[in-house]
Amino acid sequence: MAVLWALSLLHSYLLVFLRGRAAAPRRRQPRPAEGRCPICVVTGATSGLGRAAAAALAREGYHVVLAGRSTQFLHETVQEIQRQQPDAYLKEFQVDLASFKSIKKFGSSLKQWVQEKNLEPSIQLLVNNAGILARSHRITEDGLDEYVLHLIVSQQKKIIASSNDVVCQH
Repeated sequence: MAVLWALSLLHSYLLVFLRGRAAAPRRRQPRPAEGRCPICVVTGATSGLGRAAAAALAREGYHVVLAGRSTQFLHETVQEIQRQQPDAYLKEFQVDLASFKSIKKFGSSLKQWVQEKNLEPSIQLLVNNAGILARSHRITEDGLDEYVLHLIVSQQKKIIASSNDVVCQH
C-alpha cells in the first residue's frame, strides 16, 4: 500500500511539474481591496503540497492563513512566499491539530485577527493538507487515538466556525 501511495505521489508531482512548464502564462486579474480578499486557511502549509498551495493562493489574491505546528517553519514559509510575491496577504498561526485545545486557540486567534484587520468574516476555502503517517497506536493529550483525532479534525472548519462565530462557506 505504501509503495502505491508513493508512486501515486511521484506521478502527481511529475504531472504538476510538466504542466507547470508547458502552461501558458495566465492573465492576472487586479487584486481586490485588502478588506475584500477572500480568506483561505491552509493546514500543513510549511512543506510540500501545502506550501505550494499557499504560494499559489497568495498569487491569486487570497488572504492566506498558514497553519502548522512549527513556528520556525511557518515563518520561513511566509518569508519565502513574500520574497516571491511581495504584495501577498499572509498570516501564520501555530496549531497542533492533534490537540482540541490548540484547535480552539487557533479558532479564537483567527477570529481576533479577522476582527482586527476588519476583514470579511468568513473562510472561503480550507485546504486541509495536514496529515499523519500512523505507524503505531498513539494517544493524544485529549485521550484520543491520534489517527481517530485526525479523522475528526477533518471537520475542523465546523469546529472553528461553531466555537468562534466564523462563518465557513463550502
